[in-house]
Amino acid sequence: MSEAKSTKIEEQEPPPIPQQDKVDHGLYRWYVLGVLVLVYAFSYMDRQIVSILLEDLRDEFAMTDTQLGLLSGLAFVLFYATLGVPIARLADRSNRVRIVAIAVSVWSAMTAVCGLAGSFWHLFLARVGVGVGEAGGGPPSLAIVSDYFAPKERAFATSIYAMGPTIGSFIGLAAGGWVAQEYGWRWAFLGMGLPGIALGLILYTTVREPVRGGLDPVVTDPKQEQESFFNTVKALIRNRLWLWVTLGQAFAVFVGYGFSSWKPSFYLRKFDLTQAEVGSLLGIMGLLVGVPSLLAGGFIGDRIIARSRKLAVRCIGYSVLLVIPFYATSLVLDSWIATTLLLGVGLMFYQIGYGTSVSISLSAVAPSQRALAMSFGFLLANLLGLGLGPLLIGVISDAASGIFGEDSLAFSLGICLFSMVISFVFYWVAGSEIARQKSAI
Repeated sequence: MSEAKSTKIEEQEPPPIPQQDKVDHGLYRWYVLGVLVLVYAFSYMDRQIVSILLEDLRDEFAMTDTQLGLLSGLAFVLFYATLGVPIARLADRSNRVRIVAIAVSVWSAMTAVCGLAGSFWHLFLARVGVGVGEAGGGPPSLAIVSDYFAPKERAFATSIYAMGPTIGSFIGLAAGGWVAQEYGWRWAFLGMGLPGIALGLILYTTVREPVRGGLDPVVTDPKQEQESFFNTVKALIRNRLWLWVTLGQAFAVFVGYGFSSWKPSFYLRKFDLTQAEVGSLLGIMGLLVGVPSLLAGGFIGDRIIARSRKLAVRCIGYSVLLVIPFYATSLVLDSWIATTLLLGVGLMFYQIGYGTSVSISLSAVAPSQRALAMSFGFLLANLLGLGLGPLLIGVISDAASGIFGEDSLAFSLGICLFSMVISFVFYWVAGSEIARQKSAI
């Protein structure tokens, strides 16, 4: 009987949001969001620095594209994805701010260690260490954001949070490319890693742990707080809206991570550009396109969600589908200017629905399950996107090199775009699930 009741509650539309009389963080919440954006940015600085250094590492250690794909993705994601689940479970029951502060310090230190590597396997193990640290970053941070911002503001807040990768990618590509060109790839790793340790200290000393679920309209059942890990996992899997949206995100991320990891190498192999020029070009393009796309997407998404969650999730599906023609065409052009313009338009469609997608995911689960739910989302997205994406692109590129030569990388990148079609299908099914829940009330 209680299970039937709980299912009924899950299927209902969210009730009206009450006045925020219990929790009001005022301007301080924007400071917290700003610090968490920096944390997210530092995580992407430490990821993107590898992509701009791939050609240096290939020359230094005589690596194949498959090995470069391993460094770009699998080495990092092995522990990043798997440790994220138990760390998120801990975060749902303990101090999330401390967990994130320790995490950013660990992954930053391990990024600096990459600069001391003497072989492929040294680099591989150091990247594993970066993944261990970053496992404690994303899901707890999103759970903190959800407790500083009410549901009606979450799409916009998560869109601002999602500016972190854009800012971090810009710094990692532009500054990392310049430092590597002027001082060598080892100094690029050291320069990206060491400042993050100071950021961890700032987070630990200035950010307060918020009240868990204090801004949500539905009070969490105390029994739900003590729910066992396996019961929580089963509840998430039965939550079909969360599951379909999460799978839609994961298949879109396959393309996102794959392209972001290999774009610098694609430019360096195809166009007559220096490492610093490629880093600055891609970094600036990401910044100019990413920030407006995320802010506009979050602002519009909050309003579409208020009108119709089904329409909101379907719009995300259309946007990921529109990535395909722009990314595909960019791979066959001979002008770096035209290529960059098309990649920019494709990136806009890729990022514009991010905040809305995360907001729907967060609101679909109970406050006591959010860090764990986000960690499973990160697990799927990173195993599929960051683990398989760069690696599979490298493997296909090596296999096709005998036929396509230097264009084998472009061929491989084009093949991976099919993942966006699968992403669209899951977002469409998520819209149907929302309609089913509404009709069941």
